[in-house]
Amino acid sequence: MDIIPFIRFTINSRYVARWIYGGLALFIPVLNFFSIGFLSRTSRLVLVGGMGLATWQEKYETWLEGVKLLFVFILYNAIPFFMFSSGFFLTTLNSFTAFFGHLMIKLSIFVIFPICSFFLPFAFTIFAERTDFREALEFEKILRGIKEVLVEYIIGYAATVVAVYIALLFMRIPYLIGFVLSSVLTYYALLLSSFYVT
Repeated sequence: MDIIPFIRFTINSRYVARWIYGGLALFIPVLNFFSIGFLSRTSRLVLVGGMGLATWQEKYETWLEGVKLLFVFILYNAIPFFMFSSGFFLTTLNSFTAFFGHLMIKLSIFVIFPICSFFLPFAFTIFAERTDFREALEFEKILRGIKEVLVEYIIGYAATVVAVYIALLFMRIPYLIGFVLSSVLTYYALLLSSFYVT
């Protein structure tokens, strides 16, 4: 499937509101589970060959999928979270440990987090396909799957990181305008990424 027809489809006036709702809730705690669950349900539609977007009718089920996917995200990024927390703790002790603390924080954000997050899109797709929390954590299967499409996967991952970074820059626009615009654009980048990876 080509991503261009999907872009045309998602910006159609009949469907644009569906993902805008998810975008508006993306950075709001607890409500953002709806956003994540919607991405999973849309990926499932793509997996069965549909060019559709999920609906918001089954709200509780959508929210629950988002909660499960959040746990997948946390488990894949447990190491950078631990390093960041430890580094932050070291910065509060004294000037000697502060140096190592700052080093650990930078390593956790700029090295370990991107490495651990690299596997998330594939884990996300497996969860969307099988709706099984445990299968999304089977690292060896995920690694084998990524190896089969490594070049395309790297391109998609890099494009998503760049698109999300650009979308987050809109947060600098003052007042609520920047927050809303950044939320919606970030979510749309994640929606396109979900389609591409799926």
